[in-house]
Amino acid sequence: MAVRRFRTNEDEKGPAAPVMRRSKNQLATAYAPGAFFTFEGGQGACISLPDNSSAPDTAVLTDSTKNQILMRLQEIWQSWYERAKSVSTPERPVAPSQCLEEALVPNGVLTPLSEDRITFANPLKMTYAPAPLTFVCNRCQAFRRYDTVKEAMHGPGSLANAKCSASFEGKELCRWRQLDVIFVHWSGEWLPARPGRFEWNAAIGRATIGPESCRLCGCEEFRLDTSSPRIGSWRFYCARNPQHVADAEWLQHDEFTTRILKDQGGGARLAERRMEAISYRASAAFYAHSEQFILFSSEDQELLALLEPARREALASFIARNYRYGGPELTPAEMREKLLAAGHASDWASYENFEKVIDGMKMSGMTEALPLMQQELAKLVTAWKESGKLPPSGELPPAVKDQLFLRSDIYPIRYDPFVLAVEHEALSRSKLRTHEVAGRSAYVRFKHMDRDLAPKDQAAKDRQEAQTGVLMDRLGLADLGLIREFDLCRFTHGYTRVSASPTVEKHKHELPVRLRLFEPLGNKRRPIYVVTQGNEAIYARLNPAAVYRWLEAVGVVDLPAWDPAEPVLLGGRILETAHSFGPFFSLLKAGDASTYRYVYTLLHTYAHSLMKNIAELSGLDLGSLGEYVFPTDLAFVVYRNGTTMDLGNLSALWRNEENRFLARLLEPDAHRCNSGSLCDAGGGACPDCVMIPETSCLAQNRLLSRAILSGGPAPREDQTHAGRRITGYLETLNAAQP
Repeated sequence: MAVRRFRTNEDEKGPAAPVMRRSKNQLATAYAPGAFFTFEGGQGACISLPDNSSAPDTAVLTDSTKNQILMRLQEIWQSWYERAKSVSTPERPVAPSQCLEEALVPNGVLTPLSEDRITFANPLKMTYAPAPLTFVCNRCQAFRRYDTVKEAMHGPGSLANAKCSASFEGKELCRWRQLDVIFVHWSGEWLPARPGRFEWNAAIGRATIGPESCRLCGCEEFRLDTSSPRIGSWRFYCARNPQHVADAEWLQHDEFTTRILKDQGGGARLAERRMEAISYRASAAFYAHSEQFILFSSEDQELLALLEPARREALASFIARNYRYGGPELTPAEMREKLLAAGHASDWASYENFEKVIDGMKMSGMTEALPLMQQELAKLVTAWKESGKLPPSGELPPAVKDQLFLRSDIYPIRYDPFVLAVEHEALSRSKLRTHEVAGRSAYVRFKHMDRDLAPKDQAAKDRQEAQTGVLMDRLGLADLGLIREFDLCRFTHGYTRVSASPTVEKHKHELPVRLRLFEPLGNKRRPIYVVTQGNEAIYARLNPAAVYRWLEAVGVVDLPAWDPAEPVLLGGRILETAHSFGPFFSLLKAGDASTYRYVYTLLHTYAHSLMKNIAELSGLDLGSLGEYVFPTDLAFVVYRNGTTMDLGNLSALWRNEENRFLARLLEPDAHRCNSGSLCDAGGGACPDCVMIPETSCLAQNRLLSRAILSGGPAPREDQTHAGRRITGYLETLNAAQP
């Protein structure tokens, strides 16, 4: 392609591709290689290019973080391949390379890239080049297409030398504008506008471009009529004889798909090759694909190990213990008896040494480090259970055990409740359960503030915390606070065009969308752009009893029996009802009102409402916020998503607004929509109310409804209550309030 002729290092000849100045998050997503964009003022379209130097900037990552990325990449590629390949039929067979980049399916077999073929790149350096290099004169409609910028500016047929036929006696030069339309295809390919089309040439065995001269008079110059407001109505016509139109329709065929289909690319399958003419400004021109996960600290690597396929029994033990299946924990005396009987006396000696240290700390008044030592002691007991030295805390129900052992086959990793349960435990250990150091805590509960966040006057602090507790009860929140550093890793691994999902419906057929990898860097490896961040976040956990009452009020069909007094947590019962949404929500269809789906929708909608409230009061843009949902722990996190300096917007928000920030969530206006009944009829979610930019949304703005919080027509996924009103979560809590 023309833009690839730009050099990006000093060893090649020709003009060097310039480097962009944007934030790392922007470079890794909106400006990732293959994206089209314009600079401020909308002048000049360009395409992003990778850093082609032989020594690209690499991200500084731990081995465990690299392993997490590789593990998630394998799941992403596998899920995408299976979903895209599922549309294959005997009449319309789908080739593996129509689903994934050829490098991932050599010889037609899915083969994930190994680490030695990947560069974990720091998105600091992204270059660009003008594209498309197609131009139209605003007066005479003359059309020019070039392969390089040098050719466009200084070649024999350059823009600077073109005389305008519409000017007086042709003495003036053409007034050129860059054509703002390109042709794109769901194969991930794009082409600039040109008169010829790609067709399969069986004689030479490859796709070739059709003749780019007038079929009637042989003239090689064309004009482009762009007077119609509809792009599809534009036409090429002969510059010598304007009545000679190049084609009845302004069309282009995808070279890649033409090459795949060969002689089958005509007749009924012709539409599969047809490219779409769109503005390069349209979102369909480029979709960057990113994933994210919570960074595990070096002390929590045993949690990360639970997600390995060989550790299923250990993961089952963790889930049983985490959700309190099987009754109470073993007492120290019972542990001692079992360890000594099994010949593990040295292990028990380690436990006793820990206890002596803890007792000594209590006697000496060293209470600040006490939680950390108790946490280490708990980890020791956990390790014994996972290794089989002690029996697990309890036995999982068959429904949970069956899902756990098949989870890699049925759950996309982003929505896997078992992965999210492990991640929540890692977050709890590293942030939520930590103690205050020098007046600051890693996690500050708003109704028990540390010295740094609280008012300096003790009486004012007590009054504020008491009011916060009342508002949290009315909002159904069991826990709410500020995480000072929410550690996340986000990586961008590829892109698509036309659709962000593995399939797209075109011409009454479901067709595969090809997931593309970024072009190799100068070191011949494929880049994975990685950004790590530790920004402020707000953590919220709902009241289990309130959630259960709401589920009863809604009338979900599979509500599990649960009593707050029983040992098993509600999250465990919810896990028993869990089901997969499928890769890229392929299984999310309208159906019975289910517990798991309603719980996820509640948490997701609550997170969006909180994000909108934060954006209105903090000065942060809605698109600069992100979310993380933990369905079986009834919790979610809203965080500042950026790599620029964190100016403490969220902590400043609480200092400045404190309880007014919470009270706004109880106001009716916070849950209304300007679209009114139109939005209600569409499921109670639209960009005017709870939807947010898709780049910020965890679930592609699916599983959302204002009715979940404030009451109203049932969500579109609920067939049980179709056309009926459901009770909102906040309604059940505040029905008795004046």
